[in-house]
Amino acid sequence: MNNTTKFPTSAFLSVTLLCNARCVMCDIWKNRGMDFTPLEVYDKLPSSLEMVDLTGGEPFLRPDMAKVVRAVRKSCPKARILITTNGFLHHNIEKQLDDILVADPKITFRISMDGGATMHEKIRRVPKAYEKVIHTIDILKKKGVIDIGIIYTLMKQNKHELRDVYAYTKKEHINFSLNIVHDSPVYFGKEKTQLRPDPKEVKEHFDWLFNEQMKSANPKSWAKAWFNKQSYYYMMTHRRPLPCGAGENFFYMDPFANIFMCHLKSWPIGNLKQQSFDQIWNSKAKQHFLPLAQKCHDCWIICTAKDAIQKHKMRVLFDIPNMMIESRK
Repeated sequence: MNNTTKFPTSAFLSVTLLCNARCVMCDIWKNRGMDFTPLEVYDKLPSSLEMVDLTGGEPFLRPDMAKVVRAVRKSCPKARILITTNGFLHHNIEKQLDDILVADPKITFRISMDGGATMHEKIRRVPKAYEKVIHTIDILKKKGVIDIGIIYTLMKQNKHELRDVYAYTKKEHINFSLNIVHDSPVYFGKEKTQLRPDPKEVKEHFDWLFNEQMKSANPKSWAKAWFNKQSYYYMMTHRRPLPCGAGENFFYMDPFANIFMCHLKSWPIGNLKQQSFDQIWNSKAKQHFLPLAQKCHDCWIICTAKDAIQKHKMRVLFDIPNMMIESRK
């Protein structure tokens, strides 16, 4: 690879846009094309990646997820590989899980849960959505998956469910992540931010979550508290607390091997079927969009925030003592 440019450490890879859910905050399910990324494309990923999120659509609509994981592991030997799933296809997951664990014994799973049984079914518009998620989590635990977590997407209609979802993760000893609704012309769809609640209406819930996470003796929990606190301020101000690293530390690849600066903006920079990653990362297209990404405030999501936090970790470390004081008031 050409050494003129630092290569990315994180990637968000959509292995298919096909989806079996009908989520109110996402239009991916409206896609109807057969669009599984060919396995050979993963052979061209940069070895610099330290985090790879395999997502969809719904990844387990693919019958070859173990082969996808194996290909990514080969190309990105130091990467933490994460599969983000809605958890509805528990039969497919159970069928493939042994082979996935052979390909990567440390595989990470993140599963969507937006509230209790009634609310989760209402948001995902899939019968027995909650029960299917619980079944999948049980399967993952029995098979020995070490890192399991829930992703809760905050909206107007489920704002009162945050505490119950967090309490579930604590009871089950699994991770909790919070997202707020975002727009994306190349991924989630447009006009989704209108589903966000009024920040004033959820302040008490964010304050509660912050205090709960700061009670932990685990520094990772403090980092999550910092991220969630900044999520609230982002809702208030529409300003990122840290600059975006899209096109520097992060990229998005759709199932057709199109590479974008990120999954929130229509900023294409190349195609991994037709070009090497080196050519894409050093392209004129990337250089054109890079200044726009550096000034962008259109999201605050953990996938782009993670590398920004790492890059500016002294800022976070400086904030934590004050956060501890605040949580004890």
